[in-house]
Amino acid sequence: MTRKTILSVALSLSAMAATAQNKVGEFSLKPMIGINVSNFSSNEDITYDSKVNFTGGVEAEYIVMPWLGVSLGAFYLHQSSNIESNTYTYIDYSLSQQRKIEPPLTTTGKLKFDCISLPILANIYVYKGLALKVGVQMDFLMNDKLSFETYFEYEFDKDEILIDGSRSSGIGYVKGDCIDPCKNTLFGIPVGLSYEYKNIILYTRYYFSLSNINNMMSSETIHNHYISITLGYKFKF
Repeated sequence: MTRKTILSVALSLSAMAATAQNKVGEFSLKPMIGINVSNFSSNEDITYDSKVNFTGGVEAEYIVMPWLGVSLGAFYLHQSSNIESNTYTYIDYSLSQQRKIEPPLTTTGKLKFDCISLPILANIYVYKGLALKVGVQMDFLMNDKLSFETYFEYEFDKDEILIDGSRSSGIGYVKGDCIDPCKNTLFGIPVGLSYEYKNIILYTRYYFSLSNINNMMSSETIHNHYISITLGYKFKF
């Protein structure tokens, strides 16, 4: 790193310290409430729809430098998404017979879970009241559920022609719930932006999971992600 680079970084930090107006050693608590828009991504041909849900919690922050704070948060998050999948497959109805699904098997359902999120963030104050946030986050599941409905039509394979020369077909329908479809502990990266005015804080955060949340016996890889928008109040100590 050259002297010019070091000088430039030092001047930038000095400018941030001058505009941030945070007191070193200051401690604050920030209760917040708001919404999160959650969604899920999959490595298979499955569609997840975004849903708006509730979030709320509190963040504790300690000012290390006038332009830098470190915070630990605890937030309740409810996440959900509608699911739709259309695939061709084979299903064994008995030990001796196999029928092909035509047209595609259609599955609809809903995946939802509640968790407690613990984000640890570095808060970089780039201007008075304006902070960039980045860190790591652990999510601990409280409850989860996958509800599904599957509808399909089937027909016998070509060699299973009945005596009168006709072919047999039918309609199938399966409905049920899958308990504990998600892993109990998840890890991800949150990044965000907050603005404070007279102790009132508007905070938006984007989170993406690095963990595969799928706890079911399938090859699908599922990652959850969401955008949260919260409004809070800062209590200084």
